[in-house]
Amino acid sequence: MKSPPLPDDRLASEAGPIPRRVIVAALLLGLLTVALFAPTWKDQMLYWDDDENVLHNPLVVMSPAAGLKRIFIAPFSTDYYPLTYISLAVDHVLWQGQFFGYHVTQSLLHGANVFLIVLLVWRWTETLPVALLVGAWFGWHPVQVETVAWIAERKNVLGAFLFLLAWLAYLKAGDSERGKRWRWAALGLFLLAALTHALVIVMPGLLIAYELCLRRTRFTEALRRTWLFFVPTVFAAALRVLGHAQSGQLVRPFRSLTEGILTMTKVVGQYLDTLFWPTQLSNHYTVTTANSLANTGVLMALLLFIVWAALLLWDRPLRRWSAFALAWFLICLAPVLQLVPHPTLRADRYLYVAALGAFLLVALLLNKNRAVFGVVGPLSAVCLVGLTLVRIPDWHDPKTLWTDCVKKNPRSALGYYSLAGCAIGEKDWPTAEGQLRKCIDLKPDFAEAQARLGAVCLLEGKNADAREPLERALALNPQLAEAQHNLAILEQAP
Repeated sequence: MKSPPLPDDRLASEAGPIPRRVIVAALLLGLLTVALFAPTWKDQMLYWDDDENVLHNPLVVMSPAAGLKRIFIAPFSTDYYPLTYISLAVDHVLWQGQFFGYHVTQSLLHGANVFLIVLLVWRWTETLPVALLVGAWFGWHPVQVETVAWIAERKNVLGAFLFLLAWLAYLKAGDSERGKRWRWAALGLFLLAALTHALVIVMPGLLIAYELCLRRTRFTEALRRTWLFFVPTVFAAALRVLGHAQSGQLVRPFRSLTEGILTMTKVVGQYLDTLFWPTQLSNHYTVTTANSLANTGVLMALLLFIVWAALLLWDRPLRRWSAFALAWFLICLAPVLQLVPHPTLRADRYLYVAALGAFLLVALLLNKNRAVFGVVGPLSAVCLVGLTLVRIPDWHDPKTLWTDCVKKNPRSALGYYSLAGCAIGEKDWPTAEGQLRKCIDLKPDFAEAQARLGAVCLLEGKNADAREPLERALALNPQLAEAQHNLAILEQAP
């Protein structure tokens, strides 16, 4: 089958309208995606950022008149996401704190993103089957469950929505005089996206990759067309770094630069493995560091990139597409590859937009053979639907989520700590104590876990067992009010 055309000629002037059949097909796929994620509407609050960022966030629950101004001038968390909080505040007014409504909005936004993905890929390739397959893979992949089912990730789905609209406006602009209005619209939408989620700040890099790889413009020309998009990027990146510095998160998790590069190379390989074999997804991963090229994870990652690079040399018609797809994947992941220190080394939510690069390349490769495309495309989409339906129940409630986490990742100290919280909520003190001891065995310097263990021992009447973890908690973090309070109670006990 003929490869998709490179878009140089048709972008010389303002792009034409998208055909109605493409819009209808994209809309149907978006609605199917919403239906697929409808089971999440019954999910409970996870008490994992959901309570803090949504139900107990003063910027969200205060009256709209009082809250709108404060949302822009008094950031609630370490990140500046005013439009995300406005979105949650609207949900609060509409649904009065009922989590059902938040999940409806979340799945509708994800369905809208699938709709936009189809339009975007069609703009790139003018090949509807490829656009629909990429949209189905993007929307139905189980790795997206974390972003859709977790209300704290409203920033991800809403930011992606504005980011995709900005892309479509940029492609609509072309080079015509009239198209300048579309380019300004694209810039405005990108600014809104940057006020929603910091991870979309990669857009200028992606636009330059698009100009160089697909439009084949010179670098100076690509920079001329895109330089204004760096302004919101610098603004959002500076706010993110300042926020993380305030919260003490700018602490490098690696002992050396070499260890950091090798470990994150391994993580990128794990992300690719996740996309093509998504059977062990978890809400929390324990990443072991890599110190040598001989590390199995590093070798697997390098092998995957060698295969990707071979495509650049082997298939001349798809060479530029391979380069663009690889650039998309890596540039989208760049903000979470420890270029700026961050405590989370790996998470499914980081793949929400990045996955588009890998999906695009595979769909284009399949499109070279009509028979293979007709079999593998629908079959893979059906398999992803099945895996997503299996994954969605894992996010139903906190206990189910963290039970799944420690089952797949027995070395997750956070998993055992969170399960202890579930047991405390049920007033099951022995189970809570057992989970906390597992947590501390894995991470002895977990101050909050030590403090919680001391509190649970007090509730069980084990005063002698409570002293050591409480003192240990305060030695690790003298500011822990819970440990101070419980140690004072212990001192006054007869």
